[in-house]
Amino acid sequence: MPGFEGLTAEDCAIYAADKWASNVHNLKRMRVKDKMVALCDAAQKDLAEELDGLVRAVSDEIPNITNHKKVDAQWVYWFRDEKERKALKTSLEKTLLDERKLFDIAAQDKHLALAVVLRETELWVGLRAAPRASIDRRNLSAMLGKAWERQQLLELLKDLPEGAVTGLEGALVPVGEVTLDGLAELAGKIGDDDPAWLLGESIDAEDVVGLGDELAELVHRWLGALTRHYRFIAWSRNNDHIAMGKQIQEEKAQEKRKSLKFNNGDKVRIVSGVFSGKTGVVQGIDNKAQVKVQVGKLAVVIAGTDLTLAG
Repeated sequence: MPGFEGLTAEDCAIYAADKWASNVHNLKRMRVKDKMVALCDAAQKDLAEELDGLVRAVSDEIPNITNHKKVDAQWVYWFRDEKERKALKTSLEKTLLDERKLFDIAAQDKHLALAVVLRETELWVGLRAAPRASIDRRNLSAMLGKAWERQQLLELLKDLPEGAVTGLEGALVPVGEVTLDGLAELAGKIGDDDPAWLLGESIDAEDVVGLGDELAELVHRWLGALTRHYRFIAWSRNNDHIAMGKQIQEEKAQEKRKSLKFNNGDKVRIVSGVFSGKTGVVQGIDNKAQVKVQVGKLAVVIAGTDLTLAG
């Protein structure tokens, strides 16, 4: 893939509202996606230490269920690695009763993301905790409820490059206007029904185009600065303000206990996942509470919590 040479006005225009749901523009969006990947390849150079433990992902350029069948932007983003995601899987994938969030299944909707996002009118570089990113939002809310943590975050905000804004989507303010009282008030506004929380910079499309290949240097500067804020806010075993670690251990113990009720030869029904509704026969159980089930001619491994005895 060639190096990053800049973005054009046409690249931004491909995300106009009248093109979101059309497959006619898939090829053009794919080319812009390649440019965005090249931009982030250049921007993340020399940031291996800052980005350590995070993985990079890219949003789909084709309308599908993960983007609600509309491509209004191209995302390149960093978020927690597979080990951390696996630990949070049970909590993050509980069945939602709110149909507005039922299909918010993309990774950037479920985890705090350090993102570079191209839209028709802007390039956003920053952190985003979507409404579905419940663990990270709860962690941030709990932190903001503590005076010392609020003070630390306020100091971190002062270190960001010029142009930084933060707050709930639709009500962003310059970080220079953020106060300790404002952060305390924000703690009660990061619930599951509140808008996405953001921290970063929005660069107008005209400026994005005008910067040419120098855009990579600007994005590099923002990525380097925001990784500290990401680690300060994102939930991890070493940054747990909501006793999530204890809950994870309890869930693991429950999963193991539940799986132990099965014996080899038991007929079981799968109640979740791709094979939901299928019946099979238990072939074995490992020490991680994973049950091997023979479904017809296919042997599959299923978590004990996703099985029930068949009548």
